[in-house]
This record gives sequence, C-alpha cells and structure tokens, in this order.
Amino acid sequence: MKAGRILSGAVMMVLAISLLQPIMVPVAMAAANEYTGTLTQTTQDQPRVFNNCFVWYNPVNGSNTAKVTIKSAQHPQLENYTVSSDGTRDRIYYFGKLEIYFIDIDPNTGIAQVHITWPTSDGSSSGSSTGTSLTCNIPGQTALAGDKVVFPITIQNNNNEDKTYTLSATSGTGWDLRFTSGSNGIYKVFVPKMQSTTVNLEVMTNAATGVGEKKITATVDDKNIDLYVQITSINQSAEVSTKVTSKIASIGDKIYYDIWIKNLQPKENIYKLAVTGLPENWYYRYKESTVSIEEMAETVIPAGGEKTLVLEIVPPNSVQAGEYNFTAAVTTPDGQVIAKDLNLRLKSSVDMSMTSSKLAYSAKPGESFNIDVYVTNTGNGAALTNVGLETTAPEGWLVQVTPNSTNSIKAGQTQTFRVKVTPPGNIVASDYDITIKAKSDQASKEKDYRITITVDSYIPYIGGAIIVLVVAGLFIVYRKYGRR
Repeated sequence: MKAGRILSGAVMMVLAISLLQPIMVPVAMAAANEYTGTLTQTTQDQPRVFNNCFVWYNPVNGSNTAKVTIKSAQHPQLENYTVSSDGTRDRIYYFGKLEIYFIDIDPNTGIAQVHITWPTSDGSSSGSSTGTSLTCNIPGQTALAGDKVVFPITIQNNNNEDKTYTLSATSGTGWDLRFTSGSNGIYKVFVPKMQSTTVNLEVMTNAATGVGEKKITATVDDKNIDLYVQITSINQSAEVSTKVTSKIASIGDKIYYDIWIKNLQPKENIYKLAVTGLPENWYYRYKESTVSIEEMAETVIPAGGEKTLVLEIVPPNSVQAGEYNFTAAVTTPDGQVIAKDLNLRLKSSVDMSMTSSKLAYSAKPGESFNIDVYVTNTGNGAALTNVGLETTAPEGWLVQVTPNSTNSIKAGQTQTFRVKVTPPGNIVASDYDITIKAKSDQASKEKDYRITITVDSYIPYIGGAIIVLVVAGLFIVYRKYGRR
C-alpha cells in the first residue's frame, strides 16, 4: 500500500511500557519541540525505513497479531516481536528512536493500519540529520546516594568536515562530573565527518544527596542533552539509632541518651561525634558508659561491628524549665553526617532540706527552751508553697511554732521556724523524743530531737551533813572521854 504523507510537529514523549523485550530500552523522554511521523498501511515483507531504522512487518494469518523486526546501525536488533491491535501489545518503543502504534490489523488481509512517529530533538537526543546530534540510550538511571552513574553519550557528526568537540557538564547537585574514554578523563573529542563516537559521562553522586530526581546537562559545543538520576535511597556507610529520642527530666537531673552506631562497611572506620543546636552555655559529652569519666570526640568501630555510646547533656544551673531540641551528629570517614534529632523537656525540680543547729537539748521540768528549724528550698525553678511545721511530743508537753506557716519559699531561699518547747513541771528526769516535720504542697522532711530532762537533787547535801555531824560527834566524845 502506498505510504501516507509525512507529518511534522512537536516531539512526542516516549513512555516506558511493561511489554517491551529486554533488548528494547523504554526510557522516558524529555518534552521536545519537534517530531516527525507518518500514518501508513503495511503488508507482509514490505521493509520500510524510518529515522534510520529498517522495519519489517509479518502478519500472523487469521489473527489480529503480527511479528515485527527492527534493525538499526546504532542499536541491537529487535526480531519477531509480537504485536496485536487488541490493546494489549499494540505499541513498540525502540530505544527512543521509534514509536510504532498498531491501530488495526485485519485478520483476513493481514494489512495493518500503523502510526509511526520518532523524535527529532528531546531529552535523550540533540540535533538533526545535519550538523551535530547527541544521543543517550539511557538518559534516566536509578542509583543509591553515593553511587557512580555512567551515561554513554553518542556524538554524531553529520557535517561534511571533521570536528573536534569540547565537552562539559553541569548540575545543581555538587556531584563530581567528568567525561571519559576508556580509563582516561577527557574534555575534547575528535569525530570524523559523517561518523559518530561514544563517550561516557561519569556522575559521582555523594552520600548526602537527598532522595529524588536530579538533572545533569551535558554540553558538546553548542548542543545540550539532559540526563537524569533518580536517587532511590541514601547509601549510608553507617547506621545510627537511639533507644529514646525524647526525654523528660527535672532541672538538676543527669540526662543521658544511648547512641547506637553500626559500621556497614567491610573495613574499620573512625566516626566523629558531635552535637549541634544546643542552647548557649549547655555542654555535652560522649562516654563509653554513664559511669565513665573519659570524654570521647570520636570512636573506632571494626568492619561490620557496632557500638553503643552514652551522650550526656549538661544544662547550666541557671536553665529554665521548657522544651529544648538539638541534634546528635555522627560523621563518617567520607564526610557524611548522620543526624539524629533529640528532644528534652525540662521541668522545675522541687526539693527541700530541714536543718537545726543541734539535735539534742537539755531542760528542766517546767522550763521552756527553743529549737530553731531552717527549711530551705533546694529545688530549681519552682517554689515550695504552704510550708509549715508539724510536731509530735510526749503527752503533757507544750509545743508552739512561730510562724505557724508561710505561703511560699522560692528556690534557693530559707525560712526559719522557731519551736518553743515546754515540758511538764512534774516530769521525771529522763530522755524524751520530739519529732518535727516540715511539710509543703510539694515535699516534706522530718527530724527527731532528743530532749534530756534533769532535776535538782538534795541527797548529796544531806549525806554530807550527816558525815559532818558524825565526825563532830566523834570529836566531842573523844575530847570528853579520851583522856580517862
């Protein structure tokens, strides 16, 4: 059948489909400005040439399927690829050079209604049938962050003279880019007239690259070709984790985080340790354990090994209650920083102390004495509220507290309470105990006091008088009867 007339317009985008044979390269093409196509009918064993590709079509008798063979000087041959007009296998994408869409295959005549289009300029090729054209069969590749990606770029010199081309490449990723031929790095390449040569653009991604599509533009003289790398995941040389990322602590408490590091490489590595984002005057230290006194700036982990470290956070004494965020940072030998965000919520600490000048007192029956009790707020931030003393004394004892209570004691401040104690007048001399308890809404403390009661005794005086009288009596008797 006679071929339909040639169409011209904008470049189509070639989409990948799952039905392609392994030798076909179904790459997504960047949007183009021009395309060329034709709507034609074809019959058995009628080879046609489109975009420098030879296409053979052989229908399968009595069906709406056919076998298609495509040959090209630049790409592997596609041979006897089965197509159908039933919507399941009705398209062929051949290395970004052809799209063949089978609209209808007549099972009786074997004649196919076919729409064939091909790009003239897109993300994987640049140029035309004259001048210079650039082609990359795999303009989009997937990789892990840190991997090397190689793009083979074919430079077609369609000019009537030999040319030496200057090569360059750019990207906004900070990756290392270089052109190579074999094992040699190059920046210029010679291509004879009406011939082509292939150079490689090596792209060295880095481990810090985020996940997503990244664009590279290769330039050959005034021709550009856009290439793409889809970073699927971060290729880390180490794994870092924490048991707990958020903690609640009282001001003044010791604060520890467990940091676990695993060396994922088959060699011994040294990892640098740091913390970023700490507030001013805060301090941190990495240690082997909570009881260790040695600080660590780095740690050595053998190939495939792992280690758990302790990160201690030390806020200043003047720290305020609140929520704080900071980051534990582990730097690998290749400069990759693995960060773990940590959170700390500090709450005001509450505590009190209760002291006196002594815990033992002496008194006489019926005589009063004073015990001065000092209650101090030893917490951080919060005040002690409704602070007062409770006393427990033996029956018949009188105890008075001045003042009865105080509304609050601020952190670091002290309140003095005077306890006046009066034992009964008829009490027996002995040791007695009094308990004084300091109480507040937040905390309490108590102490026991030993009271020794003493009484006056006349027995020594009476005994002494008796002795004197006896001695005096003996003396008188001796004077009266002694000379006889």
